[in-house]
Amino acid sequence: MIRIGNAQVSLERREAFLDGKPIALGGRAFEVLATLIKAKGRVVGKEELFSQVWAGTVVEDNNLQVQVSLLRKAFANHGLIQTVPRRGYRLAADISLEVPCKAFAQSPLCTSTLEPLVDSTHVPVLVVDDDPSVRTALGRLLRAQDIPHHLFASAEALFDARLETPYACLLLDMHLPGTSGLEVQDALRQLALPWPIVFMTGFGTIPMTVQAMRAGAVEFLTKPFDEDQLLALLQAVRARAVVDGRKWRHARQVEDKYQR
Repeated sequence: MIRIGNAQVSLERREAFLDGKPIALGGRAFEVLATLIKAKGRVVGKEELFSQVWAGTVVEDNNLQVQVSLLRKAFANHGLIQTVPRRGYRLAADISLEVPCKAFAQSPLCTSTLEPLVDSTHVPVLVVDDDPSVRTALGRLLRAQDIPHHLFASAEALFDARLETPYACLLLDMHLPGTSGLEVQDALRQLALPWPIVFMTGFGTIPMTVQAMRAGAVEFLTKPFDEDQLLALLQAVRARAVVDGRKWRHARQVEDKYQR
């Protein structure tokens, strides 16, 4: 779930809430909102909005103005979407990734139902990337190697899955719809999940890499990457996931005993 001020938006389920109450949005209005969210504060030109929302359709400018007006009214905030003269529109609000539920954040896994993992062959690889071609290619590669895996198109889909295992590792895209890989990394840290993370990006920067590694990332891969290199890396990362998962499980067992 993505938080925008006192509103929440689910791009995956195409839902919006204001102060916890659902907002009725038409399909075009939601597409305009989704495009502005993905722009992360960047000014989005009219032509870009038309191509994203009305692809292949000839429309007049006032159609876009109507949808923007509907969004401002629905969110009871005229300043939510800023009009930039002769350039387009931008979302004038802070956007953040929200952990789906407080109870999940407090206790993401139940230690009493978790058995210790024997070896790394059972460790699933969680692929989070909004590019369908990347997900398809990685899914095909992992299936060919008999590596258990799950594919997610967004961070929201990953959190909604609520996977009940401390034994997993992530192949995480740095740039996701409505959020960034670094924000997902921070959310996982808040959930105290021990999953090792390998970041993927089409264009990395040194500051971005440093920030990710300092926060505990295992590796930072620049697309396109070599399949053999990736498989060798995953072998090491999945082995680390077993070690980290066992440490996590032991710590939770100690904590449970202390609380009793």
